Amino acid sequence: MWLTLFGSLFVLLFSGAWIGVAIGITGLIIMHFYGPGIGILGGIVWEAINIYSLLALPGFIFMGQIIMESGLSSRIYEAVSPLTARLPGKLLHSNVILTGMFAAVLGVSSANAAVVGTVAIPELRRRKYAERLLLGTICAGGTLGLLIPPSAALILYGSMADTSIAALFAGATIPGILILLLFMIYIIIRGKITPTIAPAEEKGLPFKATLLSLCRIWPLLILMFACIGPIYLGWATAAESSGIGALAAIIIGGVFGKINWQAIKASLMNTTQTTTMIFFLFLGAKILAVSISLLGIPRDIVLMVGELPLGPISILMLIYLMYIIMGCFLDGISMQLMTIPFIVPIILSLGFESVWFGVVMVLVIEIGLVTPPVGLNLFVVQGIGGRDTSILDIFMGSLPFLVIVLLVMVALTFLPGLVTLFPRFLGL
Repeated sequence: MWLTLFGSLFVLLFSGAWIGVAIGITGLIIMHFYGPGIGILGGIVWEAINIYSLLALPGFIFMGQIIMESGLSSRIYEAVSPLTARLPGKLLHSNVILTGMFAAVLGVSSANAAVVGTVAIPELRRRKYAERLLLGTICAGGTLGLLIPPSAALILYGSMADTSIAALFAGATIPGILILLLFMIYIIIRGKITPTIAPAEEKGLPFKATLLSLCRIWPLLILMFACIGPIYLGWATAAESSGIGALAAIIIGGVFGKINWQAIKASLMNTTQTTTMIFFLFLGAKILAVSISLLGIPRDIVLMVGELPLGPISILMLIYLMYIIMGCFLDGISMQLMTIPFIVPIILSLGFESVWFGVVMVLVIEIGLVTPPVGLNLFVVQGIGGRDTSILDIFMGSLPFLVIVLLVMVALTFLPGLVTLFPRFLGL
């Protein structure tokens, strides 16, 4: 059975089949030859899509698309730049701050990198900023879109692991802010050691003018509150908040941006394509997960792990390593969908909390987004930077930030309260 499972999956993936098709067909093969047959497929399909919390995905994705189409990203970048020009590293901080802020609106890593990169790369190249660090701040900063709420990765985890999405959003807040601050501290240190990473002639505006410039970011702050505030305050579910955020994005994009009916149509088309892709992957993963669960494999894995002569932390480190290796070849959503049904029972059996692991899992997936040969953010940034932009330069520029993410993972492993404190404070 194991030979059939991994053999089918290997052959289908390396034959060029879509990942959703590959894992779904593998599940059907296992179900047909080793399980009750494919007669139960209809029930599996219904169970896979009949999850209320998944309704949050298209709303948040649509909201991000509207922001991208409206041109608000350029306005916000210009508003933040005078403040960051006062710090060592100068406008490189703008990349990190803006990826953090847009993460609270977009919810998708690649879109986050694309929005900020489209504005920052041409401008900072023109001003002669260090190429590798410029690309690295956008590529690594873009990964915050997976962590800072609203996060598509956290919504998927909550839906599959039967965990409160509101609690996951709250749990990811402190780690997300911590990583953003550590990214900025690293840039400050680099700016002190190597001032040439930023042009010396770059000057900030006077203090009063800087404050006035910062006031221009308030439309984005309103949008952030519109999509996350109701969840934290207990006024709405994640699905309902995604609708509120989508409506707020249209209003704000229309008033302060360049939104029109053509842009709304394009946003709807892109949202449909992205949502369909995610749901298709989700369906394939559900078929595989059910087929394997019917054979009792997750239970056997949990029992086998429990018999290993290793402590919980050692087993956790092995799980981290597995995700880092998988991240070199698979995208984050696929990793989640393929592993959550089997990993979460192991995590719970070791005494760890589901909310805590959901946040840590997203951190590991963030690393995979920047590791060759399939790191999605690498190719997004290269696409924006142009053909002459080297994947090696992007990766090397991102490497120090990946080390920071790893250090935060270690900190969360030994200090889980950094994740669980805020959800408990909110009573989630």
